[in-house]
Amino acid sequence: MREYRLFDVTHATRLLDSIPVGNGRMGGTLMCGVGEEVMFLNEETIWASQPGGEPNPKMPEKLEVIKNLFREGKPAEADKLANTLLSDCFTRIRSYETAGKLKISLHENDQSRNYRHELDIMRGVATVEYDRLGTHYTRTCFASYPDNVIVYNVKSDGDKLNAAIGYDKERKLSHKAEGNEICAIGKTICGNHKFCVKIRVVTDGTVVAKNGELLVSDTNEFTVFINIGTEFRLGDNFAEKVVLPEDTRFDMLKLRHEKDFLSVMNRADIAVPEAPEMEEVSMTVRKRALTCNRPNDGGLVMMVWQFGRYLLTSSSRPGTLPANLQGMWVQSDVSPWSSDYHTNINLQMNYWPAEVANLSDLSMQLFEYIRDYLLESGKNTAKVGYNARGSVVHHLSDIYGFTSPADGLWGIWPHGLSWLCFNVWEHYLFTKDESFLRDMAYEMIRESSLFFLDTMFEDKEGRLVYAPSSSPENRYWVKDENGENYACFLAMSSTMDTSIIGGLLRMYLEASSILGISDDDTKAAEAAIKKLPKLFVGKHGQLAEWIEDYEETEIGHRHFSNTFGFFPDNAITRNTPELYEAIKVTLKRRISGGLDAHGQGATSVGWSLTWLMCEFARLRDGNRAFEMIENYITRCTSPNLMDLYTASNNVFQLDASMCYVAGVAEMLIQSHEGLIALLPALPKKWNKGSFRGLRARGGYELEIRWEDYEVRELCIDADKPGSVVIELPETQKKLSFIDKNGKVYTAENGKLTLDIDKRLMLKIQ
Repeated sequence: MREYRLFDVTHATRLLDSIPVGNGRMGGTLMCGVGEEVMFLNEETIWASQPGGEPNPKMPEKLEVIKNLFREGKPAEADKLANTLLSDCFTRIRSYETAGKLKISLHENDQSRNYRHELDIMRGVATVEYDRLGTHYTRTCFASYPDNVIVYNVKSDGDKLNAAIGYDKERKLSHKAEGNEICAIGKTICGNHKFCVKIRVVTDGTVVAKNGELLVSDTNEFTVFINIGTEFRLGDNFAEKVVLPEDTRFDMLKLRHEKDFLSVMNRADIAVPEAPEMEEVSMTVRKRALTCNRPNDGGLVMMVWQFGRYLLTSSSRPGTLPANLQGMWVQSDVSPWSSDYHTNINLQMNYWPAEVANLSDLSMQLFEYIRDYLLESGKNTAKVGYNARGSVVHHLSDIYGFTSPADGLWGIWPHGLSWLCFNVWEHYLFTKDESFLRDMAYEMIRESSLFFLDTMFEDKEGRLVYAPSSSPENRYWVKDENGENYACFLAMSSTMDTSIIGGLLRMYLEASSILGISDDDTKAAEAAIKKLPKLFVGKHGQLAEWIEDYEETEIGHRHFSNTFGFFPDNAITRNTPELYEAIKVTLKRRISGGLDAHGQGATSVGWSLTWLMCEFARLRDGNRAFEMIENYITRCTSPNLMDLYTASNNVFQLDASMCYVAGVAEMLIQSHEGLIALLPALPKKWNKGSFRGLRARGGYELEIRWEDYEVRELCIDADKPGSVVIELPETQKKLSFIDKNGKVYTAENGKLTLDIDKRLMLKIQ
């Protein structure tokens, strides 16, 4: 197993320099100071809220007025009217909050020698080491999933330790330090949602409670244990239910944690050509070197890939909620975009790598959230807000099942749930788990489909369309009633609408067929899918973004919404060559379009840049995908490798880190065309390498080694016996393989057809 140790030799001063730890439910960010350690604490259900969130019962009649204007071919008038007519249909949600901060005061200042803070990515353990006045200090922290606790250990190999351990949070209702424990109860900014933080210190020295702190002395080692619980999750007497582990042996807790964390992280790895001289260079210097002279630092590419898997493993474990916009790691009570569940790409993107990167079980938290928090609320929003059956979720949500339109016109976009259904369907395609399809996925897909079957209508050309919607956050030029140019936001059946609805109905029909279900609704879906608008190539050779070939107001817009049918869906492939070529033009136009009024564009926003990487990988353009990799690492990651929303605003989001993992995997393996394509998008710099543990649709796990851009060794593990087609790289010249029994397999037209019982291992002949 390869080790991945992310380290630096400078003190952290902000979130983007810190070390994040998490066990799915709770976590913290370590600021890694010397004189004082500050850890910002998090628990996934500390959310403020406010009254509201119910759909406006007058919304259906208001929407009908807007629809009629679209029917009449008056998008500008519809957009203008909607700004006023729908103004009382939008509400807001409140923010996810920090749980406060732990402070461990150790020294009077930060003077030290040989300082280093480090994250062992594979084991989920953070350390800070330094020398001070002849004594070596080691501090170790992890968030344990098996023991449900955050652990922070401090050791000195010389001088005795004297430390003060404290806790701070605004809006505390109570705070008591007694014996070797602190117990504090706080509440959220609004909604009065209460939570409890308990801290215990264990040492062979002395612990004294004084002025709300715990004072430690006369020891060379002490361990701090932290647990956090909320009224939301634990109900009445929640503080009594916040317990700390009985086993306080640091070494045993650490051993259990490492075994558990490694069991997830070690499922998959990649190896590409690297620069050995960079391995012992601090991350700040290493990123700078990549920016300046661009060494072929494949080790950094691999590090960022595993760090993305680390973040998902740390923020999404069985029994927890899914990772939010910042994973779970915030340091304030009001976070960017409320650190919500943003469903117009961000939440979906958080789980794009789960299946292919062998973290499939971590995606169950997302599906359980849809089932337990969104589905019923979405049914109410569909009924009250649209007079429709089914379920609908708009562009954001929270832990209170918010599904109504929010914020402004962009909030009327109706595809939060329908897009999430693609994540659900991908899980089935990768696992072929029919019990999952029957018991969990089918209801989500069906309810989302019913909503659109009830709300679509025919336009003048007999097409089945949907309005009002949008192509998220982008606008198009039309003439208004005065003949003036107007930047229109709302749309009727944008390309994204058609792509999502078409893909949704397709999976609804496929799922129904697999489960043997045929009824009036499936028949309606069969009829509807035939009447959807056709995707077409626009005047610039691009895939048109709207139902008419409008000009976009921002050519370089950060969303690639019109390419949805290409990625993350697979309706556009090499088998649809005209649309496939239009995708290439679309991306070229986006990249050449520059920045918008906010200084954002296709290659300046982290999640947008990594989405580009995925698209170029699927286009089999490895060199362009690799260009996005280097741009992302140098421009849109911080010194601790956390993703930046943009290089200039220093806002952390989780999504791009996850999309990066998906994009690199897409360069190495693809399985969306009914076969498994190996190394479909290798860049020139990756002439040799290997991967293990990557998954393919159909229930396959693969390990390969390549040299000179050719597959030399191949191992396939099948969940169930079956036949699979393997597509070799286009440049591969050696096309015959042999198994351990001497049987020869020869590719035809670059493809191997293999019958696999459980495992098949092949080497180039």
